[in-house]
Amino acid sequence: MLKNERGFSFYEAIISLNILIIFCVIIVPSITLLLQKKEQAIKMKNAEDILTDSVHSYYLNREEFNTNAIVRNGVFFSINVNQKIHAEREICVSWYERSKEREICEDISE
Repeated sequence: MLKNERGFSFYEAIISLNILIIFCVIIVPSITLLLQKKEQAIKMKNAEDILTDSVHSYYLNREEFNTNAIVRNGVFFSINVNQKIHAEREICVSWYERSKEREICEDISE
């Protein structure tokens, strides 16, 4: 193979092409999956931040929950307050991710 000084031999070209195909089949989908997981983690962190801010303002300042939609990084988060049994309430932050509604909730006692 080293005797041919004019470029790649046929076998070297086939091996290089196979390495490129393996890279595209294995590495590229893995990178795409990692980027999707990163996006999901960022949305979850933003929702947790909104939930934490709402609960803290309720307990520290006795402010009622703002049920308006909040936009962070281009994602709409909505805050919902649900009444539960025995004067307990539940605050939930929901958002849409890939056409599915996601939600995290926290119980609030009076």
